[in-house]
Amino acid sequence: MSYPNLKQSVWLLALLLLIALGLLVLLAIPGTLLDYDLTSNSYVQTLTILVSFVLVIAYARRRIDRSWSEILLFKTVPWKLYPSLAVSTVGLSITISILERGVQYLIPMPEWVLEIFRDLVWKETPFAFAFYNLAIQPPLIEEVLFRGVILIGLLANQRRSLAVFWSALLFALFHLNPWQFPAAFVLGFVFAFWVIQTGSLLPAIAGHAINNFLALTVARYEIFGPMDDFNNLVSLPWWLDVCGIVLVASGLWWFNQIAKREGAPLEFPADPAPVEAAADGEPV
Repeated sequence: MSYPNLKQSVWLLALLLLIALGLLVLLAIPGTLLDYDLTSNSYVQTLTILVSFVLVIAYARRRIDRSWSEILLFKTVPWKLYPSLAVSTVGLSITISILERGVQYLIPMPEWVLEIFRDLVWKETPFAFAFYNLAIQPPLIEEVLFRGVILIGLLANQRRSLAVFWSALLFALFHLNPWQFPAAFVLGFVFAFWVIQTGSLLPAIAGHAINNFLALTVARYEIFGPMDDFNNLVSLPWWLDVCGIVLVASGLWWFNQIAKREGAPLEFPADPAPVEAAADGEPV
């Protein structure tokens, strides 16, 4: 059985959280001696997340019978895919915001969660750091783990539809809050199919980066109204919601047509066939 299956994927994510927590505890010790809380520093938090993902991916690599190149699927894809990818991602970002507004209406964000989101996107945060923290690091490390490791492991253990579903669900649950769940689940579903259709992580990384960059831009520059309080729901114009649905449908269809014509579908190592045995028990 190829690693990781569903249970092993859950334990892999639990290990990631434990490593991150352990690193923060270790950082709290010198912080106490220096009378400075290192764990509250945004740069330290970003580095901690990066190190945690790298350690978990390295651990998974030791248990997987695939090379680094088969995990880091940075294979180039036809340039014709990227315009359709961009159209799809913009449409998805608009459409998913409808679901996110619904979740925020039912479950308002507590103040401590609001503070986290403000620190990520607000104008007091240097733009270069905010851009890296949303549009560079997460797309790279999350796509390698969730699509390069977990999705391919699940594909080797169960039907494609179930593998895509579980990888998307784990991706959504890993965000650890209900407000990002709709976007993470839907995007995780789409990104998984893009990886399968192209045999590369690059489309998923690009789509992930575009989505996060759009979120950063809209919030930071208050494109649709004041964002001082994320619980103050801002409704998009109805025509923009309609445009989002049209962009999703046309973009995904466009991507699918190009991928079928010019893409190279994902290939992953199948489980070895069972060894047949003769009547005397010796392998044939």
